[in-house]
Amino acid sequence: MDLFSANGYDETTTDQIAEAAGVSPRTFFRYFPTKESVLFSGEYDFIHAFSAVYLGRDESLSDYEAMTEAFALLAPSLKRIRKRIAQYHEAVASSPVLLGRQQQNHKANAETIAQVIAERRGVSIPDQKSRILAAVGIVLLERAIQQWLSTSNRALEEIIREEFAALPAALT
Repeated sequence: MDLFSANGYDETTTDQIAEAAGVSPRTFFRYFPTKESVLFSGEYDFIHAFSAVYLGRDESLSDYEAMTEAFALLAPSLKRIRKRIAQYHEAVASSPVLLGRQQQNHKANAETIAQVIAERRGVSIPDQKSRILAAVGIVLLERAIQQWLSTSNRALEEIIREEFAALPAALT
């Protein structure tokens, strides 16, 4: 990630990445089929962690409230990788190809969340409401992360709660 920040994503070669990691290019390609896969490695970890936390929320909470709580509870885990997240966003913003990949990942994450919402409701297939709620959750989470990266003095969980609280008020 440091190489992407220093050189730019498109200008960084896989040979440079392998050298910085202290491995041969051949070894690099055993673990990462493309340079892009380095950038996106681990991206699904947060959503998979979300699934477990979300399903563990009290049943008295609405799906929206449970989503808010799950994202807020997971937020502190992102603090230790804040620099990496900022570098990731910088790299993605620099490349139309990466922006497209990120959009695909957001769709996949929204589908995972929709499936978990359906599971919490006791149904096997996500319905329209589950998919809408999942898509909204991804947008609100992304807005919160962007705000968090641009301010150094606010906790991500606080920003997440504010973003999620603002939506119902905006709809009335």
